[in-house]
Amino acid sequence: MKMEKNIAVAAKCALVKDDNQVLILEKTPEEMKGDASKSSYDLPGGRVKYGEEIEAALKRELEEETGVFCDQFELKTAWSVMRPDGVQLHILLYKAHYNNQTIRLSPEHDGYQWVGLGDDLISTMPSWITRAVAKALT
Repeated sequence: MKMEKNIAVAAKCALVKDDNQVLILEKTPEEMKGDASKSSYDLPGGRVKYGEEIEAALKRELEEETGVFCDQFELKTAWSVMRPDGVQLHILLYKAHYNNQTIRLSPEHDGYQWVGLGDDLISTMPSWITRAVAKALT
């Protein structure tokens, strides 16, 4: 039996305020149902569609999920994970400067918070978010 190998790419954004806080989204219970992560915390971003440029996907996802428009992104790091469904997901983390636009959440999210490295809340988040926030702020 031939095993199908699926690879996907996701672009995530650490949206950073001037006071070195990063936007953390909170997924709805419905959004969490099919997700590989058991945490409700997430960074804005998502999958790159076939034929789509990575930064175009990041811009699209950021606008869809937060209502924030950004044109300049800085690639900070990348990593891979094997999802429970067998998909190998390559994640690229970009940093963008928050320009004080109003946050308008998509139906995928029901809350958000601004978090810095010294905040108690960050210790309750998945380690990948803690690492991503640290990378974005260095």
